[in-house]
Amino acid sequence: MRLESIDVENYKCFWKAQKILVETGFNLFIGANNSGKTTVLEALDPPSGLNAPHRSVGNLTQYGAQPNEASQFSLMIATNIPEMRSLGGNKLYIQLPRDYARQVRAGVDEAQWLTQHFQERPEIKLILKLRQGIEFVGFETFLGPSGMSSRNNPSESISALELSYQDWSSTVPDVRIANFSGVAGAIGAFREQYLRFIYRFSAQRRPAGESGSHGSPILDRDAGNLPYCINHLQSNDAHAHGTLCAWVKRIFPSVSWVQAPPVPQSPTFQIRCLPLSPEKRREDLAVPLSQMGTGIGNVIAMLYVVLTSRAPQVVAIDEPNSFLHPRALRELLQILATEGKQHQYILTAHSADVLTAVTPSLITLFELDGTSTKTTQVNGKDISSLRVGLSELGIRMTDLHGRDRVLWVEGQTEESVIPELLRYFCPEIAAGTAVLRVEHTGTFETKGVDPKEVVKVYKRLTTSSALVPPMFGVLLDSENRSESECAQLSAESQGELKYLNFKMLENYFLIPEAIAAVLNDLGENVTTKQISDLLETEIGNSDISKIDGAKILKSIFSTISESRHEFKKTRDVIQLVSWILPRQPESLRELGNFLRELVGLSDSTIDGAIPRS
Repeated sequence: MRLESIDVENYKCFWKAQKILVETGFNLFIGANNSGKTTVLEALDPPSGLNAPHRSVGNLTQYGAQPNEASQFSLMIATNIPEMRSLGGNKLYIQLPRDYARQVRAGVDEAQWLTQHFQERPEIKLILKLRQGIEFVGFETFLGPSGMSSRNNPSESISALELSYQDWSSTVPDVRIANFSGVAGAIGAFREQYLRFIYRFSAQRRPAGESGSHGSPILDRDAGNLPYCINHLQSNDAHAHGTLCAWVKRIFPSVSWVQAPPVPQSPTFQIRCLPLSPEKRREDLAVPLSQMGTGIGNVIAMLYVVLTSRAPQVVAIDEPNSFLHPRALRELLQILATEGKQHQYILTAHSADVLTAVTPSLITLFELDGTSTKTTQVNGKDISSLRVGLSELGIRMTDLHGRDRVLWVEGQTEESVIPELLRYFCPEIAAGTAVLRVEHTGTFETKGVDPKEVVKVYKRLTTSSALVPPMFGVLLDSENRSESECAQLSAESQGELKYLNFKMLENYFLIPEAIAAVLNDLGENVTTKQISDLLETEIGNSDISKIDGAKILKSIFSTISESRHEFKKTRDVIQLVSWILPRQPESLRELGNFLRELVGLSDSTIDGAIPRS
């Protein structure tokens, strides 16, 4: 049994119908807070009265207007007759379309003809719908669609193919065309029967720490019978129970054993976690699950489903980062990926950690467009090829996740410093901008290499997938290039290659007070006057935009410290910027205006003063 799609319409942040496909393996729902990720999970098991029509200026154009449409949810489930039998027992009913008889040739026994064709094509699609308390169960088979609604007359008779197996060893059923009534009851039974394979876990859903001593070893959807299930596993399958405990310890090293003994003088079982292995015989150290975090209970329940389910299940995990440490989450996902390959997993997240832990089959992006949620889906194959392309450039998908735009820069120093400068001078866009370094800047001038083609490599990665934000461009030092050379290279790359007005970034930070402060922090005893004199000697009458700022800083550090301290770009430039921005930001006015122009912000927001975040 496999969940194929989830449809949500006119519910909370969803206005127009959104169909979300679901694949085997890991399905990641990614989006900002309040973008609809958890809302979609509610459709996996909506209460019959669930109704919260969408409200926005999109559908309520007038003040005081009320939505007049009902919320609607729909699940498409792929199954077959053997799976239906495992759920429904040895007597099955497959509803038939009203006009199915037209497909049966004259003189042919209908029941036998239907049975033969169902055996040849056993695939069945189930559609479970809910709309303002009206439930619908539909079937799609080779005969076409059929269905029954709770709106129907409760006593209405439904035509169905009845398959009766003598016992579980029987493979050939007795068949007949049957009519059954009681539509309302049948719908409820179908709904409960076919939603039993869907489990949903979250920080708000806490599996029971105690449960009755009688029941079924199949975990309830709310994990309310988890203690009974653990006790049953421990009593009837010691090997599987040992495996479960080993998995739990792998995820939570502080938990060595999980058991569910009976509670004295009570008809219940209680889950207890031991910090030591059972051979240590320290039962006195056991801690009841009710006294532990929600993460442990949820993990035990998930692992139980993976370990004991013989048929594919759907395991939906809502914001696992909210109740699991990143290391614990990585271990859990690795176990699910290797030991539960047949199952479907749905994970919601706004953290990029999940992207690094699994190879997803499908990623669904949730975005609010101002009035309602829109979804975009990216296939796992595209994700794999994207990862390869990014890896070749030394970039991870987590570097880009959750960003609105990308700015490529010269190297490691710029990758560290430019974000600080953007936060100060361009606070409007800083948080949503990923600043990443170009790995090999020399590529842009290599003989025989067209700069336009090189830039296309970077631009393709930022435009080929909805997962990767668009780029501002590639910002490089002008180095020894003339203004005309910079202009030519920029033109050949259609404006994507951009160059600093100064020879290199260090030229902007040749400020005596800042250099003195950094050297004093390194343990040197130096005055601003000493640094000013050295700068005057080094620069002389040269144009500060054309000098080698890194070389000058290296000389000053060596001279002042008598070679005890070497100027390190990745350390000292960051320290220089950290000193300058809160104390002398006006000295970086030219750089600030350049960055604002680079990212497309109007200078009018500065209004003659350095902007402060």
